[in-house]
Amino acid sequence: MASTTNFSFDVFLSHNAKDKPQVLRLAQRLRDAGLWVWFDEWIIQPGDDIYLSIEHGLEASRTLILCLSPNALASD
Repeated sequence: MASTTNFSFDVFLSHNAKDKPQVLRLAQRLRDAGLWVWFDEWIIQPGDDIYLSIEHGLEASRTLILCLSPNALASD
């Protein structure tokens, strides 16, 4: 478990893939404001285990931002 004072990221962005363009703009604004942002397109590399990458990102992030939308609510 991550220590409360030793996070790699300030925020973890959780979103539905259909909302990627809007969440990308949010991620860029947060990064431009000086925050370290976990955003899947920036972190997960080809060949990475997606679930393991997400788990690590959640543990290494100070805050989770859950981007709710009709797409997110309609997904499994």
